[in-house]
Amino acid sequence: GQFLDFARADGGEAPQPTDLDALLGELAGQYRRRGATIETELAVLPALTLPAQAMRRAVANLVDNALRHAGGPVEIALFSGSGKAIIEVRDRGPGIPPAEADRLKLPFTRLEAARTGAIGAGLGLAIVERIARGLGGRLDLLPREGGGLIARIALFYRP
Repeated sequence: GQFLDFARADGGEAPQPTDLDALLGELAGQYRRRGATIETELAVLPALTLPAQAMRRAVANLVDNALRHAGGPVEIALFSGSGKAIIEVRDRGPGIPPAEADRLKLPFTRLEAARTGAIGAGLGLAIVERIARGLGGRLDLLPREGGGLIARIALFYRP
C-alpha cells in the first residue's frame, strides 16, 4: 500500500475546502476506536483548499509512525501561526537525531535502529513530505522538549 501511496502522492484528488479540525478529530476517533491512546488539541481554523484524502493519508502516516516507534499516547495538534496552518503529531518515544531528519524524508530510508524487525518500506515520511510540498508546505521533524518527536506539517493558508 505504501508503494501505491508514494506513486500517486495526491491520487489526482481535486482540492476542496477542508475543515482540518474536523478531519483531524475524525482521524483521531478512528485510532481511538482501534484502542490507540490519541489526544487532540485542535483549534478551529478557516477551511483550507486541499486534497482532503491526501492530507488524511499524510497525518495517518505520522500517527502510524508515532504509534509504531513510541507507543502511546500520541498527540495531534492543530493551530495557526504566521499565516500557516500547523499540524503536529507528537510522541514521547526515542525521537530521531536532528542530523538524520532530512535523510529520513527520503524514500526507502529508516534509522538503523528501526531496521531490525521493522515493518513498512520506509516510505511513510517520504509520502508526507511529498504531500506537504505539493501543497506548498513543509514537513519538519523536531526534537520534543522532555523527549520524543514532533512531526510538523506547516501549510500556508489557501482558503
